[in-house]
Amino acid sequence: MKKNKKIKRQLQSKSGKNFSEKFINDRHLKLSSKQKKMAHSTNPKNSEVDAYSYMVKELEKLGWIVKNPARIPEGEVYKQNEGLYNLDIKECLVKDMPEGIVKLNEVEFWVIECKRNKEDISKALEEAKFQYAKKINKSKKISCKVISGVAGNDTDGYTVVNQYLNKGHWETILFNDKPKDTLLSKEQVKYLIGNKTINYKEFPDLPEEKYVRSAFKINDVLHNSGMNVNKRARFMAGLILSLSMNKEIDLTIGNTELLVKNINNLIEQKLKEVKKHNFFSFINLEVPPSEENHIKYRQAIIDTLNELQTLDIKNAMASGNDILGKFYQKFLTYGNGAKEIGIVLTPRHITEFAVEVLDIKYNDYILDPCCGTGGFLVSAFDYVKKSANKNQIDKFKNYNLFGIEQDDEVVALALVNMIFRGDGRNNMMNGNCFQKSIVKTKKGDYETGEEKKREGNENKNPVITKLLMNPPFALKKGDEKESNFIDYSLSQVEDGGVLFVIVPISVMIKAQYKKWRSELLKRNTLLSVITFPDDLFYPVSVHTIGVFIKKGIPHDFDNQNVYFAKANSDGFSKKKGVRVFNEDKRNKILEIKEELKAFISSPNLPLKSIPEFKIISKLDKLDEDIELVPEAYLETDYNTLNEEDFKENIRKYLGYLVKEADFEAVEGYMENGQK
Repeated sequence: MKKNKKIKRQLQSKSGKNFSEKFINDRHLKLSSKQKKMAHSTNPKNSEVDAYSYMVKELEKLGWIVKNPARIPEGEVYKQNEGLYNLDIKECLVKDMPEGIVKLNEVEFWVIECKRNKEDISKALEEAKFQYAKKINKSKKISCKVISGVAGNDTDGYTVVNQYLNKGHWETILFNDKPKDTLLSKEQVKYLIGNKTINYKEFPDLPEEKYVRSAFKINDVLHNSGMNVNKRARFMAGLILSLSMNKEIDLTIGNTELLVKNINNLIEQKLKEVKKHNFFSFINLEVPPSEENHIKYRQAIIDTLNELQTLDIKNAMASGNDILGKFYQKFLTYGNGAKEIGIVLTPRHITEFAVEVLDIKYNDYILDPCCGTGGFLVSAFDYVKKSANKNQIDKFKNYNLFGIEQDDEVVALALVNMIFRGDGRNNMMNGNCFQKSIVKTKKGDYETGEEKKREGNENKNPVITKLLMNPPFALKKGDEKESNFIDYSLSQVEDGGVLFVIVPISVMIKAQYKKWRSELLKRNTLLSVITFPDDLFYPVSVHTIGVFIKKGIPHDFDNQNVYFAKANSDGFSKKKGVRVFNEDKRNKILEIKEELKAFISSPNLPLKSIPEFKIISKLDKLDEDIELVPEAYLETDYNTLNEEDFKENIRKYLGYLVKEADFEAVEGYMENGQK
């Protein structure tokens, strides 16, 4: 106390009372901290530790081995002073090291500099460029062709800028002509350096596993915030749409209502821009009614935005990946919602397969009556863009694409998914498809379709030429069985139009659907049936097939060929609970794609059958069960099938029949076997 009074007298004599009181108060904080154990600053500075930790975590997620190459042979990242272990780097930089130096190969490196505040991103880049890369590039042994600045913290989020040394000049790295605002994956860096370019378009943006991890992380965030599983899709769609305005969202705002208001303003602006303001009530963020939950809700916004930023979501959406679909699939998986409500989202490679086989053109009219997040519509739009000119694309996206989805929350995702592809004024509708018809009409100079209340079972004035659909699986109530979805879809297609539908294999084989299959063939032509992998919709357990049907022309049993294929391997394998692409695995779907496309156009092409894989065959008129699946027609090459494999096939088939509760078929099979 005596010491404090002495200090006070000295300060009063030199600087006046106000300053001395401030100094003493600060001094008192320091002294009392010894007794109180902890004291907090009212204006703390952010630490570069946040940005450094962010860098390390993101590099690891992107596939880099974040270990010291000098200690671990397979290591690829020198963190902070670990660069001193490399004698060539040490010679260039002495003891002045950035937060990260990534080893691209034995002589090329990537420098990453971190700063604590987002506004310091330019400073981070300048230091990476002049303080580190310039010195390294003076060496005759090593070089630095890529630099990145990372600026921010866990509270405010992060900004990332990447640059590439192109012909002596540092230029910002682009993806689809837009600045790449996340750190780079191994494949991306390899592509940029190998092609000596700063802009890539067709190369995949990020590893699929990165999207999967982020989906689970965001689910954890929303789960821990107490958000209902049915509200998560809406929440995410709104945040992603707000990001598309390319405006900074101030995450330092402490008032949750004000933060949400700012985000909703961005959502509303974007919807007005694309003339979809009527969807605002489906997408806007809603502040919890209880103030006790405001803090958790605000933190959920911050954490989700920060994670979405690591995906470079705007550029990723423009790349052709159905990112929203992938996320929503993980949301449903997390909340066990998919099985309960019957929604099974179609994998991207299957939607692409379908639109390519159907060879969709700019003058086709497309409908998905169970559009979910819009996967088929997205693939159709992307496919048309590859071959059409600007005017044709504009007409197609404004007048030729139609989607119906009964879940309001999912409609919001589908809308956002299409908006990110610049589709302008898509015809997205919410409601029950069985209550709607899309009838032909004219709007200005263009022929298009409009929604009308469905009357009866037929649409007397259809406009749709090609329909793609993956209806909800295993719904037992009323008109929502898969066969009824097929009947409805055919009613919406004009005669000669083609339907592609994914259904459980039971629809085309079980006895209870036999009469329905018979009626189907009396009015329409079966073109092709493809068996998909058993785990295509993993973790939802359902064996599915893809069926191509031509509307309004009775099946000609004597002359019409049907393309059957057992594409039970699609290049994907299960890894850590999810399906990921595996280059080493056979992709039968890819193998048949071009051939099937040609067959759909010209069914009389002389195509070669392969035992146990594919066969081009006429339907068996003597088949009383009318089993319309590849397994009923494929030939077996017994020369390549040993006894154990034969027994295994029998066990699988009987197991399937038991699972489908088709005991009549089991009994018949056993009786025939005994004979």
